Amino acid sequence: MKKIILIIVIVFMSMGIGLTYSMYTNDAKGNTNISLATFVFDTDRKELINIPISNIKPGDNIKYEFDVSNNSNKKKSDVTIKYNIIIKTMHFIPLDIELYNADNDLIIKCNEDNIRNELNELECHSADIIMPYTEDVIDKYYIKIDFPIEYNSLEYASLVDYINIEIDSSQKID
Repeated sequence: MKKIILIIVIVFMSMGIGLTYSMYTNDAKGNTNISLATFVFDTDRKELINIPISNIKPGDNIKYEFDVSNNSNKKKSDVTIKYNIIIKTMHFIPLDIELYNADNDLIIKCNEDNIRNELNELECHSADIIMPYTEDVIDKYYIKIDFPIEYNSLEYASLVDYINIEIDSSQKID
C-alpha cells in the first residue's frame, strides 16, 4: 500500500514539474523584433535653470524666458511626455515670483502659500503639462520677478537668495 501511495505522489509531482516547466517556456516565447521609443526632452539643453538675482534691488523687475521642447538636434520624442515645472527658492528676499506661458497665462504664483521641502526651500509646482509626440512642440515660458519698492530697507540689503527652475518629466502612460 505504501508503494502505491509513493508511486501516486511521484506521478503527481512529475506532472507538477512538467506543468511548471511548460508554463515557464510558454511565457518566455515572444517577438524579438522590439523597438524602443525615443524620449527627447529639451529645456534649453539644461536640467536646471538658475535665475540670476544677485544684483536685484527694490523696484527692479526681471523677466527670464525659457523653452521646453520634445525635440533636439533633429530627434523628436516617440512618446507623449508629461512634465511639471518646479520653482525652488529660499525666499529670504520678499520677491514676487510668477511663471507665465507664451499666451501670458499665469502658470505658477510662487509665494509663502506654497509648501517648503525638507531643505526648507519654497517649492512651487505647476499642474501636469502634456506634450504630444505627434508633432514637434516648443512650449515657451517666462518667469517674472518683482522686488517691490516698499522693501527698500537695510534689513534686506545683505540677504542672499536664489531661484531655480526644474523640469520634472516622464512618459505619459494612458
